[in-house]
Formats: sequence, C-alpha cells, structure tokens
Amino acid sequence: MKLVSMNYIGLSLISVSIIMFVILLTVSLDYAEVAHSICASPYCTTLNHIPVQSYAGFGILIFLAGMGSYLTFKQSKMGRIETISKVKLNKIVDNLQDDERKVFSELTKNDGSVFQNDLITTTGYSKVKISRLLDRLETKGLVERRRRGMSNIIVLK
Repeated sequence: MKLVSMNYIGLSLISVSIIMFVILLTVSLDYAEVAHSICASPYCTTLNHIPVQSYAGFGILIFLAGMGSYLTFKQSKMGRIETISKVKLNKIVDNLQDDERKVFSELTKNDGSVFQNDLITTTGYSKVKISRLLDRLETKGLVERRRRGMSNIIVLK
C-alpha cells in the first residue's frame, strides 16, 4: 500500500482553504448586508463591513493554506534524492555489467523500490553478491539503500 504523498495533502489543504475562504467571505458579506438593511440611520456604516468574528476564521484559513503550501513545496532532507539526467542515466545503464543490469532491471520492474531480500530471491544471487552489486550501483549513483527494521529497501535515484 502506497502512502499519500505530502504534495497531495498540501494541495488538498490549499484547495479546501480557498473554498472555505470564499464561503466565509460570502456569508460575512451577506450578514453585513442584512445588518445594513436593519439599520435605520442614514449614516449606518455596516454596509460591506465584515463582522469582526470572521477575521478569526480568515486567519485560520490563511494559516491552513500556508501549511498546505509548506507541505507542497518543501524539500525535506530525508525525502530528497538527487536525480540523474536521462542522457547520463542511459550512458550509465549502457555501461553496466550483466549482473548489475539484472539487479537494475529488477528494481525497475518493481516501481523503483524493492527489499534487498527480495532481490536475493528473484535474482538467485547470494547475499554477498547482491551486497557487492548494490555497492557498485550506489557508487554509480543509481540506487540508494534505506534501512527498514532488520532489512534494507533499495530505491532507484
């Protein structure tokens, strides 16, 4: 099961905040119009004045939109992975040895991430050989190992 990305959560927060902001503004202006129609004085100053209580709602919605922007556009240190240009990637992949290419193709078949133990099973290589192949692929900048409990998950960069 894949987790929902932070970008999606951030964009959802921004969208909901904008919609709620428009609704609150509309309701507040309607309230101000009703208050103005009730006012008997010709110098009534309530026309198009937003009630003070609405400002708290506006503030909260602006804060939520800001949080959504932060979640959408932040570059976390843990999640940031250097990307390789397609030309450079093709050049590196063309120069891979057969064993390295087999491990790389297993990663691409599995959407760019696989547990190290699964690589051992699918390729038929020993633990030591997989470890050495992954060392070489890491040195070439193609993969990254991430510790998950007692095992590693291998991720394409």
